[in-house]
Amino acid sequence: MRKLFLLLFSIITCATLQAQEDDRQSEDTTSANECSHASLDLGTNHGGISFGNSTRWYGLRINFADCDLDQINGINITFWKPDDNPGGEINGVALGLLPSASTINGVSLGLGGVQGGKGLNGISIGGLAVVSQGHISGLNLGGLAVVAEGNIKGINLGGLAVVSNKSLKGINLGGLALVSQKSIWGLNFGGLAVVSQGELLGVNFSSLALVSHGEMEGINFGGLAAVNEKGMTGINFGGLTLVSGKSIQGINVGGLAIVAKEYVQGVNIGGLAIVAEKEIMGLNYALFALVSHGDINGLNIAAYKVEAENVSGVNLIMGWTDIENLQGISVSCYNKISGVQNGLTIGLFNVAGELHGAQIGLINIAKNNKGLAKVLPIFNWHND
Repeated sequence: MRKLFLLLFSIITCATLQAQEDDRQSEDTTSANECSHASLDLGTNHGGISFGNSTRWYGLRINFADCDLDQINGINITFWKPDDNPGGEINGVALGLLPSASTINGVSLGLGGVQGGKGLNGISIGGLAVVSQGHISGLNLGGLAVVAEGNIKGINLGGLAVVSNKSLKGINLGGLALVSQKSIWGLNFGGLAVVSQGELLGVNFSSLALVSHGEMEGINFGGLAAVNEKGMTGINFGGLTLVSGKSIQGINVGGLAIVAKEYVQGVNIGGLAIVAEKEIMGLNYALFALVSHGDINGLNIAAYKVEAENVSGVNLIMGWTDIENLQGISVSCYNKISGVQNGLTIGLFNVAGELHGAQIGLINIAKNNKGLAKVLPIFNWHND
């Protein structure tokens, strides 16, 4: 019995039963809500097992609610949300209702959520949310959301959303949306929308819309639409439309339309129309019309109309070709070449302001021919 008493006495002597102020002073000495740093510490040199609000500890620390931390290395367990911004750094494992610190490096599991001041690094899983006023990196899962004022990098899953005030990079899945104030890079899935104020790069999928104010590059699938401000490159699909404030390049499919302020280039399929301000180039198909205020070049197929300044290549239109200049072959019911035709037109009615080539149709008009040769049935030509 005496030996047991001496052993217990030795343990208690080594332990520190204290109600003490932290080794460092609070950053805000004027705060009315000062922290108590009372703790029962079993160990020496800030290491071992600590029960209470010890500020610096190595080993296992168990506390009700953290406040004014310095550094915890090991396992930190809390049962309630912090009284105030806990500050400090946790390296290792943080468990509880709402594990919180200025920086957490390691594994963070929170029934309600996980909260970081400057950053969260490692594995962060929050029942409701993973939130940081700085960055988040690693494997991050929030029942409702993953939200950061800084960058988010890694594998990021938010039941409703993943939101970054800077960049979002990695494998990113938001049940409803992915939102970034800068760029989004990687494998990106937003149930309803993926929205980036900067670039959108990688494999990008949304059942409703992809929206980017920067460049959009990669495989881009918008269930209804893919819309961007500075150019779209890659395999681009919009259930209803693809729209760019600059150019669209690659394999481009718009269920109803493809619309670009500058160029549409590549394999371009618009359910009803392809419209570009400057040029449409490549294999171009639209059920209704191809329209450009500049040029259309390549193999051009439409049911109703092609309208452009200049067309070069092979033009296959069931209805009406209405262009200024032609370089190549145009097959249409009505070929209206207001300017210069270099090549061949085939249709019921062919008109050329200046013909350098041939016309085949019921009525063929070459305004630069003389006499009866200006209007001929079946065949007309002009060879300088």
